[in-house]
Amino acid sequence: MKELIKSVLLELGFDVVSFVSPSALESNVTLKENYKSWINCSFHGAMEYLKRPEDIKFKPTLIDKSIKTIIMVGASYFNSTHYELPSEEYGKVSMYAWGLDYHFVIKSLLTEAIEKIKKEINKEFTYIIHSDATPIYEKGFAIQSGLGFQGKNTCIINKKIGSFFFIGEILTNLEVEYDNENNFKGCGRCRNCITKCPTEALKEYILDSRRCISYLTIEYKGIIPEELALKIGSWIFGCDVCQEVCPFNRYLYINKVNTKVKEFYQKLTPFLKLQDVMMIESNNQFKKIFSGKAMLRAGRRGLIRNAIIVSVNNKAKKLKDQIYKLSDDKDEVIAKTARWALERI
Repeated sequence: MKELIKSVLLELGFDVVSFVSPSALESNVTLKENYKSWINCSFHGAMEYLKRPEDIKFKPTLIDKSIKTIIMVGASYFNSTHYELPSEEYGKVSMYAWGLDYHFVIKSLLTEAIEKIKKEINKEFTYIIHSDATPIYEKGFAIQSGLGFQGKNTCIINKKIGSFFFIGEILTNLEVEYDNENNFKGCGRCRNCITKCPTEALKEYILDSRRCISYLTIEYKGIIPEELALKIGSWIFGCDVCQEVCPFNRYLYINKVNTKVKEFYQKLTPFLKLQDVMMIESNNQFKKIFSGKAMLRAGRRGLIRNAIIVSVNNKAKKLKDQIYKLSDDKDEVIAKTARWALERI
């Protein structure tokens, strides 16, 4: 059964598959304490959902006591095409958001896999599908299953496909042999991600989200402090620096190991035109423009705020008039960021 399930998932476009016990993290005191310490230090920033009940995070059977196996999957979203910033009037988008929103894509692929597995084994079984938006400690189970190891940039790294991949899981009552493969390679003495991080958000294996460009441009909804805003550079949505400089991803760039999932290279959006973003007048218009894309996560407020900041960092003086129009926007965060920008640009 294990090989059958694995083959179905690999045929659908997943790159790595592993199987782990739902109780794999229950006795891992170090992991629990490290996570608790990270929360207590407020490194999660405003992401309050990360403070969900700890018991459920480390014990999935509290969600459904029938769970016997967690099937972990990883799907690369890497695109080897190099895109130059068209001009100072554009902002860069993190590679994970170039294609369609992975939440829906991964869940759709896993749902398709479930149907195929049912036909192959001719047996009904219970299952719960997750991808990122999950109550369990996804990263911990990924590490424990051998899907990858945690790098100093806190990303999960797989020896074969690097770190540019999405994680998903199927929690099921099927009993499948667990994996014992140790994917641990370790970062050794390499500190590229730490030294190259524009905002100094990283220490070894610890991320202070409050300083992370991805967090600031996607999750954070307030006014970004000037010290950090000026270090965001051209990133309008997300940031890839700590992955771009990682030696484990060098192979992907050299050998052009592209994603096999077509949805991740459909409607590619490596850049956003700053003026176009700043001209979005309402939340409804924003939702229509970015329907099916990860940029929805930032909201109109966040993306326009980011566009204003990138305009300053890019010295895009041609956009001054557009920024001026936003200085009395109904959204206070946008208006205040615009007024700040007019003093800097």
